[in-house]
Amino acid sequence: MKSRNLIGGLLAGAAMGVAVGMLLAPASGKKIQKKLSKKSQRLLENLKGGAAESASYLKGKYSEGIEEVTKKGRAMGDMIGEKVTGK
Repeated sequence: MKSRNLIGGLLAGAAMGVAVGMLLAPASGKKIQKKLSKKSQRLLENLKGGAAESASYLKGKYSEGIEEVTKKGRAMGDMIGEKVTGK
């Protein structure tokens, strides 16, 4: 999960660097606006993809946790049942 945070931070940093670079570059306002719009759209798409991937990962981990807790709960129930019934 830490690598996902690192990748997200790198993408955000790169986007900010590109935006600052374009604002300082000698170009017309219309060209800069178009470039910023395209770059922002790409960044948004990348972030959405990363968020969807992270959500999928977390759902998988949540399901694994539920399965593990259920398995341990059943084992404890069986153990308690054996102690109560003396089998």
